[in-house]
Amino acid sequence: MSIDGDRGPASLLDNGPIGLRFPGLPLDASALTLAELGAQRRPLFGGGFDFPLMVLRESAVRHNAELMAAFAARGGVSLAPHLKTTCAPELAGYALRAGAWGVSVATPFQARVFMAAGYERILLANQVVDPGFAVEAADWADADPRRDFLCQVDSPAGVRVLADALRARSGEHPLPVLVEIGHPGGRAGCRDRAALDAVVQAVREEPALVLAGVSGYEGSVSHSRGHDGLAAVRDYLRWVKSAMDEVLARPDPRRHEYVLSAGGSLYFDLVAEELAADLPAGPDTPPVRVITRPGAYLTHDQGLYAELSPLDGGGSPPEPLRSAIEVWAPVLSRPAPDLAILGAGRRELNFDQGLPTPFEARDRSGRSARHGGPEWKVVDLNDHHAFLRLPADAELAPSDLVRLGISHPCTAHDRWRAVLLVDDDDTVVSVVRCYF
Repeated sequence: MSIDGDRGPASLLDNGPIGLRFPGLPLDASALTLAELGAQRRPLFGGGFDFPLMVLRESAVRHNAELMAAFAARGGVSLAPHLKTTCAPELAGYALRAGAWGVSVATPFQARVFMAAGYERILLANQVVDPGFAVEAADWADADPRRDFLCQVDSPAGVRVLADALRARSGEHPLPVLVEIGHPGGRAGCRDRAALDAVVQAVREEPALVLAGVSGYEGSVSHSRGHDGLAAVRDYLRWVKSAMDEVLARPDPRRHEYVLSAGGSLYFDLVAEELAADLPAGPDTPPVRVITRPGAYLTHDQGLYAELSPLDGGGSPPEPLRSAIEVWAPVLSRPAPDLAILGAGRRELNFDQGLPTPFEARDRSGRSARHGGPEWKVVDLNDHHAFLRLPADAELAPSDLVRLGISHPCTAHDRWRAVLLVDDDDTVVSVVRCYF
């Protein structure tokens, strides 16, 4: 699998001068590209960067990629990390080098980014209702036998959108589709057996499409790892697996491998347990690949997923995932002994799953580290300000920098289109472009 963009239209990716497009990057680097800036290996502190600034610890990203790959191998599943979280081909490369099967995306735009970056296996875990993109994706896959593109369908009407778009194309191969399985109160997906039967039949009647398997998303079933929450997720996954039996009842000779896929970032352990066990096998049964799609694990967090991930607080792993995300915010003011105002707020810090957590402070040179205890707490955010409560005798002054941890990587990455990848010595080793 290519992960370097050598076969993709890489010219479509943003490789132009930095200019003033990315907050926090040095003014003296404005004429450089992100790759050129990263190659300079500047120090994070004293390297001309402005704050606030989001950084990722490279060692944590690498650790998380390898840890999840080992989990997937033990569980007998393949990994296609959902890159809606970061939309960063460079970060996806860590997962691919660790052995991931491919990548998942949520939108045609995201798919185009990873096509341009040279990725060869893309699972668009959503409905495709844009006829033009359907043709584009089918032609992209047809151009190279190493490529595979899959998307989801959940209604005969959606099947017709794809079939009408593809019927006149001259490509050799049909577009593989996965029947999406839903649940009451969820989003898209077939919610009962009648809906499933109708979609399966509709796909089988369209030669421009090939039924490639079944897909689901269990993260909307529950947000708890308590007994009832786990039981509900298991019940849903068993419904997903039962749907696969109907697909395999009449294998299509045009498809040599079928896909059974589910998995957000909270229940991928249950996906492995429920979907990968006792798969049908026999001389007349095509092989089935179970693909799980967690996305938050690469950069992880110090809140929601640290508490609930099966490879962190929600399980008992021998070695947990590590949070790679840090936001360094400057101290603007100390208007009261027990209050500091930081120069980062809602525009720089996500807060949908809890406020940021302060962990340490340093001076501008990166020295004089002071570790915040439980008495240090962010209590409110304005657009560009954070209100930090701390002990009156805490050593913290204007221009100092405070390291903040976040909860929920998806919405953290939403706020930063260029993120510094730094080593454990605080040297910038790359500048990662995130595409949203």
